[in-house]
Amino acid sequence: MGERSRELLLLITGDVICFVVAVYLTLTLRYLALPNGELLGAHLGPFLTLSAIWLGVFYIAGLYDKHTVFLKKLLFSRILHTQVVNIAIAAILFLIIPFGIAPKTNLVIYLFISVALISFWRLRFFQYFRPKQRHKAILIADGPEAIELVDEVNNNERYNYYFVRLIDRATAKQTKAFDEKLLRLITKERISVIVANPRVEYVESIMPKIFERSFLSYQLTFLDFYKVYEDTFDRVPLSALKYDWFITHVSQSRSLVYDFYKRVFDIAGSLVLGVLLCIVLPGIWVAVKIEGRQAGIFMTQQRIGRYNTPIEVIKLQTMTVNDATSGTWTDEDKRKGNEITKVGNVLRKMSIDEFPQVWNILKGEMSLIGPRNDIAGLGQRLASEIPYYNIRNLVKPGISGWAQTHQQYIGDNIAPQSLAESRERLMYDLYYVKNRSVLLDLEVMLRTIKTLLSRFGIKIPWLP
Repeated sequence: MGERSRELLLLITGDVICFVVAVYLTLTLRYLALPNGELLGAHLGPFLTLSAIWLGVFYIAGLYDKHTVFLKKLLFSRILHTQVVNIAIAAILFLIIPFGIAPKTNLVIYLFISVALISFWRLRFFQYFRPKQRHKAILIADGPEAIELVDEVNNNERYNYYFVRLIDRATAKQTKAFDEKLLRLITKERISVIVANPRVEYVESIMPKIFERSFLSYQLTFLDFYKVYEDTFDRVPLSALKYDWFITHVSQSRSLVYDFYKRVFDIAGSLVLGVLLCIVLPGIWVAVKIEGRQAGIFMTQQRIGRYNTPIEVIKLQTMTVNDATSGTWTDEDKRKGNEITKVGNVLRKMSIDEFPQVWNILKGEMSLIGPRNDIAGLGQRLASEIPYYNIRNLVKPGISGWAQTHQQYIGDNIAPQSLAESRERLMYDLYYVKNRSVLLDLEVMLRTIKTLLSRFGIKIPWLP
């Protein structure tokens, strides 16, 4: 039996065990006692029958594809969505087939337990049953992003593969009989993983043979370079940005269900933040007066909203001058005498200066979670310097976002302060635009909470 067959058998066996254990734990939790033989037998038969169907749904959802072993970032989301479908199928079958039980409540409990068990099995426990050696890989790609990927993977043992070669465009063109030598190298070095950008000309000629070894004989695992980079760094590589990428991955609306959830969550969350703002506002006003500032505590700025439309954003004043048309970085503003006030520094660290934007959220101009909107002048400057920059404005801007929580741009760490940082932020923003979902919004919220708590010295390691 080859490694691929053993791996597939191990995954299926582990999933079935998770299904069975989930039934036992569900009955224990439902009836607050260990299930007796009669109760367990009445449920185990129907659930094992359903397990056969669920395994088929897992296969259709791609949970037994080879790439799931290497690309783990999206596993939880896929497991959750697949199990929701499985539970829906089970509910329908229980209505049609006379199993003798009607476990409506049990199915809901089972959903959460099975997702937790399978996620733990796939993401944590599975690795202990796999061969301990790291797979040899070859990367066929160009540019600094390729070098960045090699450095990350080869210097971090948490990946179960490493690159023995990086083959770029220059190497491929300078090598005579490149296709034949690459195949010999794969055989000689016992390469098991090929990561490549299949859309460049020097890779296209060899792709049929690589696909044959990967999908017909299972000698290789083929992974798309852009997908691996995105999964590794949680951001979209800028070199992937071509017109076909936007057609494939970017849409104005994810779904009516998601849009409805998003709006309900925004309204509820903004009302909570609005109440908190009203509570702390008198203290802020006193602190501002003690500092000796005569201006009001609120300010408005013209910022860039969804579809590049201008919006007036309300914030708490944290700098000595409000220059809404500025196209300069904050450190450039400081050289002009525009600095963060003492009270403003505290407000920034706690992110309270953003709370007045709940009014913009209630008006539907902003969201709690989304790309950070730019001051009008700076946004125009960045759009002229960075290709495709305005695509980040396809969705509503947010108080907190995927880029902010990854680059730690919250509080006194003001973002961004250079074109390089802005390009990196765009990579994260496009990742959010492409993958936005309920689960991704939840992760941003948890990351934001973790960042804010860390400012008070509170560490919560299980938060993402």
